[in-house]
Amino acid sequence: MHTYTGVSASSGIVVGPVEQIDHGTTGLHRIVCDPFRERALYDVAVVLAKDELRRLSRRAKGPDADILLFQIALLEDESFTNEIGDYIAAGAGGAAAVERAEQIFAGRLKNVDDEYIRERSVDVCDVCRRVVDILDGRPRRRLHLKRPSILVADRFFPSDLFSLDRRMVLGLASDGDSTISHAAIMARSMGIPAVVQLGSGTAAMAAGRRAILDADSGMLVVEPDGAQIAQADCKIALQRLHGRQPDPVAALPCLTKDGTAFRLMPTCNLSDSDVPPAISAAGIGLVRTETTILYNQSDETQLARYREFLKCAEGVPVVLRTCDTRADDDAPWAGEMQARMGGHRLFQPQVRAMLRAATDGDLRAVFPMVKDVSDWDACVREVDACRDELLESGLETGPLLMGCVVDMPSAAVMAADMMDRGAQLMAVDIEDLTRYTLGLVQNPTAAVTQLTNPAVLRLVQSILDAAKPRGVSVCLCGITVAAVSAMPAYLKMGIRTFSAEPAALLPLKKLLMEQEL
Repeated sequence: MHTYTGVSASSGIVVGPVEQIDHGTTGLHRIVCDPFRERALYDVAVVLAKDELRRLSRRAKGPDADILLFQIALLEDESFTNEIGDYIAAGAGGAAAVERAEQIFAGRLKNVDDEYIRERSVDVCDVCRRVVDILDGRPRRRLHLKRPSILVADRFFPSDLFSLDRRMVLGLASDGDSTISHAAIMARSMGIPAVVQLGSGTAAMAAGRRAILDADSGMLVVEPDGAQIAQADCKIALQRLHGRQPDPVAALPCLTKDGTAFRLMPTCNLSDSDVPPAISAAGIGLVRTETTILYNQSDETQLARYREFLKCAEGVPVVLRTCDTRADDDAPWAGEMQARMGGHRLFQPQVRAMLRAATDGDLRAVFPMVKDVSDWDACVREVDACRDELLESGLETGPLLMGCVVDMPSAAVMAADMMDRGAQLMAVDIEDLTRYTLGLVQNPTAAVTQLTNPAVLRLVQSILDAAKPRGVSVCLCGITVAAVSAMPAYLKMGIRTFSAEPAALLPLKKLLMEQEL
């Protein structure tokens, strides 16, 4: 048992096997050719390195993408290129010239007073090592983790982490990184423990063994005994009890294996005590609003709640599903809704509240149980009438993007006509559409096993075909945990936005991230 003490970069505690990222040794078996050939080989290596970096950058987001763009820019920098060219012209090999330039340019950054700038020297080392590996004929092999592991390294390069399946990373431990290194920043964004500055040789010592990474105490315990493991397990259990650490996948961008982006949004009810936590990142895919009827909410009460959602949304969309005026199930509001409508298609106090709230953010509305164009036109007329009423009263209204919930086959068949009449969003309630299409109205739970029925797939495909040339948004909603396994079929069909119940979001994300299109 060996205990190494460092500096905590991201809190938490994990127990698991250790895998090392070994950067190896450069400079073996080099043969230096004449300067003209060495320069030609260097130029080719730069082209290949930039191509690799561009491929990585297509999948990277935010700071990760910025780092890759910086590395590409360095390879194109005139002073960097001239430094290498001059050394090659003096008789040095291309690989040795790049290593010398690495020392010069990284050294300049290391001598800057600002700690953040000093840490960027690792980016210079990373891109130079990439070029040197190409010149030396050493392939940059991706580390494939077969089980969740604690990663150790003398120092993590950005490209070490870009190429990893981050769901398999339990934690990071480094001999020499700092708390503002790329590895530390990434660990915090992923919500995984990290300890840095453990001292030279720690990574090599820990490789292949079992360890406890206790980032709360800044320690790496290699080959712990049973008592230490039991104590660590107790700490982990207490952390989960008092506030479980987020799954690392939750912090990752929504990308398939081949880099295709998709979007996940939660559904919720207007009566939920809290706004869904995911709203600040992606918006709310569908807000059910029947409680406006159940609790007899006034215009002002609804308006306040809508504004609360929009404030938390910080500019991302919030999609309201209006009261289900044609509900044919046993919902408690169905009878009361019909009695209070007085022949109107929409519940007008709700429409007035939505129009007023739309001044505060990206509010959208979808109308359920719209069977054809005449139903759609009726909805539009009532919204226009409510807007005119508010304006005449001197109240301000905002733009309201409108669409319909596709929950019946007739709506899917007539989707193109409704788009031509102004529908800008089609929210396909996949479970309702399946049960109505296949005659499962009396047994709605059976629909979840039939979500990829060819008839249902064909209806959804027809909606996508109509929406694409018209620039209309299409999302899949009504996704429960039981429906998650069917969603790859719709991803491959072309659906890119999914609205699911909160419990289904993470399993759905993990499944879609495994797909290749």
